[in-house]
Amino acid sequence: MKSAQLVFPPKANPTYAPLGLASLASYLRREAPGLELAVRDLNLECWYWLAGQDAQGEVMLRYLRSPDDTFFDQPAYLSQLAVWGRLAGRMAALAADARRLAMGEEGGALGPWLDQQAQSLVLAGPDLVGISAVFPDQVPFALALARRVRRWGELSGQPPLVVLGGASTSALDSEELLRLFPCVDGVMLGEGEAGAAALVGGEPLEGVPGLAFRRGGSVIRNRRAALKLDQLPDPDFSGLPLARYLNPEPVLTLVSSRGCSWSRCRFCSHNASFGVHRVMPAAAFVDQMERLLEQHGVRHFYLTDENMPAPLLRTLSEEILRRRLGISFHVMARPTADFTSGTLDLAATAGCIWISWGVESGSQRLLNLSGKGTEVPVIKRVLGDARQAGISNLAMMIFGLPGGDDTDLQQTLAFIEQIHPSLDAMTGGAFVLFEGTPFARRAVSLGLEVTGRGIILSGPEGTLHSRRLSFLERSDDGSLRPPRGPLEVAAWQQRGRWLGELPLLNRLCVEHYLLHASRHSQRSLPGIPFPSAA
Repeated sequence: MKSAQLVFPPKANPTYAPLGLASLASYLRREAPGLELAVRDLNLECWYWLAGQDAQGEVMLRYLRSPDDTFFDQPAYLSQLAVWGRLAGRMAALAADARRLAMGEEGGALGPWLDQQAQSLVLAGPDLVGISAVFPDQVPFALALARRVRRWGELSGQPPLVVLGGASTSALDSEELLRLFPCVDGVMLGEGEAGAAALVGGEPLEGVPGLAFRRGGSVIRNRRAALKLDQLPDPDFSGLPLARYLNPEPVLTLVSSRGCSWSRCRFCSHNASFGVHRVMPAAAFVDQMERLLEQHGVRHFYLTDENMPAPLLRTLSEEILRRRLGISFHVMARPTADFTSGTLDLAATAGCIWISWGVESGSQRLLNLSGKGTEVPVIKRVLGDARQAGISNLAMMIFGLPGGDDTDLQQTLAFIEQIHPSLDAMTGGAFVLFEGTPFARRAVSLGLEVTGRGIILSGPEGTLHSRRLSFLERSDDGSLRPPRGPLEVAAWQQRGRWLGELPLLNRLCVEHYLLHASRHSQRSLPGIPFPSAA
């Protein structure tokens, strides 16, 4: 192949510069130096299109990209969030259009805009159009775009190969997708670098790692590739318009590992994309951060490693401090005993200003049943120590875990009240059962009766399902009842009102959270809690 277009479709936040495309682009430029390669963030272009239709849209765009201190003025910021909310409502309407267009229907505001984008892609004459759907909300847009690209390609007489990839497509049924959508030539499962390089290198489809494709009425799935992380080049963000993302200064997503170092949580489905756990050497990863700092002036990094163990956080922090980088960063972690006050103080000094903690429950019984490997008293101590170190804490909770009862709920609610002074934000959603997880395999023994699969798209030609499973719970008397999760969420919302609102950070997208937390951290001395916006 001589040329390729890599595309990031709606809908995602206009603050997010897609790491997947940056990683693919750098790998392809190294492995296929003669390739004409372009990277298109259609999600960002769509947000700008919507902003142009709103009376205050241009004001919002300028405000959120302004490098001065007005970004941190809470009343001014909240006024622009209202404009963002209006645009998000219009994006939701486009998502409804995307679902219809993906299934072959016409109409709606999205169609003409999507036609323009598809025509532009095809007119560039690519041999390959790779569409990356990282988030579930992108799948309908990706498939609607694939239909348009196929249509314009056939009209031009030179239809490109259309391949879908990204974390969300790895979580779908590739056979079902390829049956329903002939506009898609292949689905890349798992990591995409080796497969993309094989495609542009002219390998037959049978030799492309991780590719699912049609052959003679059947779907073939090739074996996935798991690359060594220290052999990968730095993500190349140069093809993305970093100055146009809605952040006052660049915020980039990175990973220092792929897969999960724990991989024992019985509810988790995250390993569908990366599989086996691998870690980049700390020095190599900090090299990468340092180069991005030099190339793009990036001082804020959102690390999306599925789990950052305490020893790795300590090693990374020591390397960052040795080089005096002056950056801020976020990690996700399980609150285990090895997150000592010394480790957390070291991390905070290195610039770790925010940790998203997988707390899940305040019931030790449910934590044990879920395979979390954490202990309630230790969680409380770790969050308090992190707060004392000057780190912003976000607690991630799951309500309605299998096997839970009223006693577990009351223990969890009481525990949230205990840790509340240590939190800046909290997410709390109802338990979701995913196909292929240990909980799904043991559904019957856990008192769960699976009643169906989640639907992403449905039309006359068929249905595209997700890995999300619908289920009922069996009561002690043998009868079936709706899941407890939504009821427990409602109980928490009612119970939590008297605790008061968490600070502004609880309302922000991740890039803006990182920036605001960094500003708060700079104004705080070690051991002094963050100022509350409540």
